[in-house]
Amino acid sequence: MARILVTAGSTWDEARADVAQKTGQIIHQMQSLVLKQPGPIGGGPCRGSFFTDYSAGPFNGPSEIENWFNHKLTICKRCRQAPEDVPPFKFTSFVLVHQNISPRVLILDKSGRVWVIDWADAGAYPQHRFPSFNEMVLSLIPRYPVDERQLKSIAYGLTTAAWA
Repeated sequence: MARILVTAGSTWDEARADVAQKTGQIIHQMQSLVLKQPGPIGGGPCRGSFFTDYSAGPFNGPSEIENWFNHKLTICKRCRQAPEDVPPFKFTSFVLVHQNISPRVLILDKSGRVWVIDWADAGAYPQHRFPSFNEMVLSLIPRYPVDERQLKSIAYGLTTAAWA
């Protein structure tokens, strides 16, 4: 478990940066767990920020979840809510993703360890939220700009056009 040491001489910014670094290490470790079946651990419908409020799936394999994401991307492009040049999704692997890493799901205990709670939407997926905190954490782990752009591009299809 990641440990954070906040000493009397530490500034708030130093402590925050340390939490971000440790959170980045946790995310990197989670993303090293490659999973074969997309979706929540144990199966069932997919919930979380990359799915509609009504959930999606369950998906029986990589091609089904890929088709679902590409359908949402097509809707967004047709409604001019996503750039035409965003490439279609092509998933090659799935990793463990919490789907809601933010300051509210992190607990810093008395010994300086960071704990991640609220695993309700976790599973084998892509990831994003809380921009300034995310940028600090994401600056410390490998980035996938094409995937990030694709996921941002289907926001309209996950909200306004959720039933399409």
